[in-house]
Amino acid sequence: MGQILGLFAVLMTFFILLFILIGFVYLYLYIIKKDNLIKHLHLREKKKRKKRTFKDSMVSPLLRAAKYAEPTAKKYPFFANKEQDALFLTRAGNPLGLTLDQFYGMRFILGLGALFFSSIYSILGMPFALLVLLVFPIAGFLGPQLWLRMKAKERQESISVSMPDFLDTVSVTLQAGVSLDGALKQVTNQMDGPLSEEIERFNYEIDLGVTRKLAYQNLISRNSSKELEMLVNSLIQGSVLGVPVSQTFRIQADDLRAMRGFKAKEKAAKASPQITLVTTFFVAPAVFFLIIGLLLLNIIYNPGAFGLDSFF
Repeated sequence: MGQILGLFAVLMTFFILLFILIGFVYLYLYIIKKDNLIKHLHLREKKKRKKRTFKDSMVSPLLRAAKYAEPTAKKYPFFANKEQDALFLTRAGNPLGLTLDQFYGMRFILGLGALFFSSIYSILGMPFALLVLLVFPIAGFLGPQLWLRMKAKERQESISVSMPDFLDTVSVTLQAGVSLDGALKQVTNQMDGPLSEEIERFNYEIDLGVTRKLAYQNLISRNSSKELEMLVNSLIQGSVLGVPVSQTFRIQADDLRAMRGFKAKEKAAKASPQITLVTTFFVAPAVFFLIIGLLLLNIIYNPGAFGLDSFF
């Protein structure tokens, strides 16, 4: 009887913690999306921090270890798709200066570290040792790939958001009589961000003698931003049809700015139902299980308080 009660208490605790964890994860993702939306709409300025960055304190040693693990990681690329990972690494702008081999080295180090930690955790006989032993090593290998996809998505969204301001600036520069290549170089020198980096790389390819059409194709293949693809297609069509480039940039900027407003309204409309679903299906059941579990444990261990002495 005591073993059954102990197992019941452990299961109830596990499910309660699981539902609470899932609920807080969704709430955290909602807060992150809200902050990104506010930042993209320029409703508040991002605060500058002079503290030591996380990269300097934690990531740099990890990168050095990943560099040493590159040869081994090449031989054992667990759960890896090299072509897809290379594409996401390019779209993410090679975060932390990672190459594909260094990225696999980082995965290898994190996977081994998670396996070592979970093994020690299991040897010490801690709760849910088998679950930790199964989940942590897999998370160590798959976590960096998830992080890479999130960085790629974030970078492409940043490109899409900065497109209208970039196009307006280029349009004004073109109307002043500057050529297209000169305007792009001048604007990229004045602006920062992923879009400026991509246009600067485009200019570099043109300077090296790459044809403009091939440079446009490379620009599209490196990025998944629909707004950037629309701009490149408009430039190609405008050059074929003889439409003034400054007019193309101005019209494209107005369209993208209107589209960004529609997307912001759509995200705001979807936020409230998502929070309601999370609260209904995760937070509320966790609280319910917590109350019921405590009530059952009180009935079992202290039946006299409920007048149930004759049943126990």
